[in-house]
Amino acid sequence: MAWELDQHDELPYRFSLPPGYDPSRRQYPVVVYLHGSAERGSDTVAQLKNGVDALLGQHLIAVAPQCPMNDTFGGSWYGGESRTQRHVVELVKSLAHRRSVDAHRISVIGYSMGGIGLWDLLVRHRALFSAGVPIASDLDLSTAKALEGFPLWAFHGERDDLVPNTQVRAVAKLLPPPFRYTELPGVGHDSWRKAFANPELLPWLLAQRSA
Repeated sequence: MAWELDQHDELPYRFSLPPGYDPSRRQYPVVVYLHGSAERGSDTVAQLKNGVDALLGQHLIAVAPQCPMNDTFGGSWYGGESRTQRHVVELVKSLAHRRSVDAHRISVIGYSMGGIGLWDLLVRHRALFSAGVPIASDLDLSTAKALEGFPLWAFHGERDDLVPNTQVRAVAKLLPPPFRYTELPGVGHDSWRKAFANPELLPWLLAQRSA
């Protein structure tokens, strides 16, 4: 399966359709991937690094927007909501109205900068999504209670020296299930490798449904 290019408003994104794609017969879940800071730009391919190819060939529509160089996906490190975060929201709303999309199964995975943005995005727009997977992320702990009861599975490296795992560890003590936290022993900032390789991740993600 290949990544195709599209754009919504000012936001370029790559997408991939599932095997046997037939929107006349069924609706498909969507997984949105928010990349890290090093993948910002305008080449529309850098955001496809760091494991997102694990979404190819699955029974889902994968969507990977690219944040411009001078912006972020928002979140606690970046002053809250950002212009690109707002564009992501508008993209998701647009996707939810397409006949090929199961609007009750739109989930989001975020890595590093994308994971930091993911927390803020979900606090602001929880109802748009069915689940979230923050990888190597960080957040303002005071906002975490707003996501109680929402399906989240966080991954973080034990030895991440770029994005500390302190706050996510605290969330793991604060939020009851369905929140899940997997800390990866001996792993640094490249925790996306083991997160995407976890055989339970996609089945869990696609099993979640919004109200």
